[in-house]
Amino acid sequence: MSCSSLFTSLGAAMQSISSHRYTFKDLDNVAKSNPTLLPFESELSSRLEQLKSTHETEHLGIEWLCHATKMVLSTHSSAEVFVLDIHVSASIGSRKWIDSFLDNTICLLDTCVDLKAAIAEIRNYYGHIKIALRAVEKDPIGEISVKRYMKALKKCIDALKRKDDAVNHLGQRRSKLECCSSMLRRMAERLNIEDDSNGNFFMVMYAAQVITIFICSLLSTALSFKPRRSLSSACISGQSSWSLSLNTLQHKVQGEIEKKKCRGANAVLEELDMADITIRNFHNMIEKILNGKSSSDKIAQILKVKESAKVLEALLTDLQQGIPTLEVHVENIYRNLLRSRIVFLNMELGS
Repeated sequence: MSCSSLFTSLGAAMQSISSHRYTFKDLDNVAKSNPTLLPFESELSSRLEQLKSTHETEHLGIEWLCHATKMVLSTHSSAEVFVLDIHVSASIGSRKWIDSFLDNTICLLDTCVDLKAAIAEIRNYYGHIKIALRAVEKDPIGEISVKRYMKALKKCIDALKRKDDAVNHLGQRRSKLECCSSMLRRMAERLNIEDDSNGNFFMVMYAAQVITIFICSLLSTALSFKPRRSLSSACISGQSSWSLSLNTLQHKVQGEIEKKKCRGANAVLEELDMADITIRNFHNMIEKILNGKSSSDKIAQILKVKESAKVLEALLTDLQQGIPTLEVHVENIYRNLLRSRIVFLNMELGS
């Protein structure tokens, strides 16, 4: 079964969506009570606004996801500036918050591992596209080359079909990415600033976790196959600028995912979806040509094959350029989470 990702919804814009909700305490007063946190909040809000300003059809593309993962890395870097302040203000009463933070990092680290595995599967997929293009890269293109081309395209289709078969075979069992979403959802239920004494500098680490949950949830959905279940959401009360920006952004992205689900898309990731649609169309076209069901003459048929190869080459370029970058960003998120975990494991608490 495909991934039921958690999006960290942060306000009234999500009230009309029927899904699970979790309410967090007001963050606005935390920043106001400590002016040194305002630049952090302003910077985070600015990053979210930049992501939000992208045309809605690009929200599920590799380039946008790379910008989103870079935002996670930037947020963690900004939060790390306050580690010393957190260390100084930490007390025995902070132990519960820190233990929860450490538990959350384990869930997020596990999620990153599964995200990297999903990215590796996409690498294998576009490896089949490379093989298909090699079959028709030389002139003249004969019937044997066209048959090899069609066979390689069939392998691309089968690669996604195997994922579909695996999902159906699991029945009520959950896929790895769906398990990630369940972990993120449980994390969101626990993630709450319950004690105001843990406000102030602890807020920046809280914000970093909220952003990380949001992007990891988004990636879990974007890299999954045929997501069928509605996305869960979590609500944070308050009017802080970054929470409002995140709420609006999530609402837009969730709308795009629902549109893909409604039209029966096999893949949520834009480039993978386009490749799948194109390959299926070209495979059917070439099958008709080889079976003599095409009314075109031989020259026109070869031209169709060449044109299809050019379109496929452009799609391959998008995948080859974007996927490795996304993979690097996910790996860097993993390392940042690991580093944060080590810092808090070694943190000594005052009285």
